[in-house]
Amino acid sequence: MTDQDQATVEKTLESRPTLESEINSARINALELKLETLSLITESLWNIIQESDVQCSEDLKEKMADVIDQRAKRDSIKVTCQACGSDQKASASYCNHCGNKLVYSGEISPFDY
Repeated sequence: MTDQDQATVEKTLESRPTLESEINSARINALELKLETLSLITESLWNIIQESDVQCSEDLKEKMADVIDQRAKRDSIKVTCQACGSDQKASASYCNHCGNKLVYSGEISPFDY
């Protein structure tokens, strides 16, 4: 193989994304979409609260504590990856170990997507 051929092969290999990088890119895109969705939900709900003229700073703190407890309970629900057998959060879409799509038949909160 000539030096020029070797350089072409190396350049091709460098520019080809790996499966892991493609999975990570997809996960980042999904997280950005989740963040945008949750931001819209939060702002909409906050506007509703303000329009109803509720004095809510203490009530909001109490509700936030309730939500923290609810999330902890949801986070404790696990699903076993069918490909590698590792336990993952039921709200996860893909296994953190092998990248396999996870299947959970229970109900998932819209805030866990």
